[in-house]
Amino acid sequence: MGLRISEVCTLKGDAYYIQNGDCWMKVYQVKMKNYKRVPIPVTLYRLMQVYLKKHPTKKEAYIFRNRKGGAFSKSTFMGQMKKYCSQIGIQNGEYIFKSHDYRHTVATNFYEHGVSIQSIRDYLGHTFEEMTMQYIDYMPRKIAKENDAYFEEEESSLLACMQKGEKHG
Repeated sequence: MGLRISEVCTLKGDAYYIQNGDCWMKVYQVKMKNYKRVPIPVTLYRLMQVYLKKHPTKKEAYIFRNRKGGAFSKSTFMGQMKKYCSQIGIQNGEYIFKSHDYRHTVATNFYEHGVSIQSIRDYLGHTFEEMTMQYIDYMPRKIAKENDAYFEEEESSLLACMQKGEKHG
């Protein structure tokens, strides 16, 4: 979803809901000090409903609580993920789920599908578009795509270039 770990850790019992047939998640943006609504797949909504039934949570309580009832810290979240990965045999328990990396992936995917920089900025909770641009990994992909297109042309192939060299010395 491209959330910060702090946003995941501060999800509350009323975070997941359906409105007009669409599934949503209400996220508190710690850095921006406000809430945003994020559309989510129905599968995620259903998974979280199962989780919330197993771990009953009041609307105003944190879903992922520490022993005192407060929100998980980043280190607790990562520790729990490592433990879970180890239990189910993912990467020998190595922590491979890095939510911040997914923020870059989500931003790049949005950009590649025509979402405006301003909308991506708002989704990520950035104040300035310059920060959002740093999250979009568009240049390497764009260069690779243009490079592939160029060399797909018959006259641009390595063989064609070598033949040109023979003709022109």
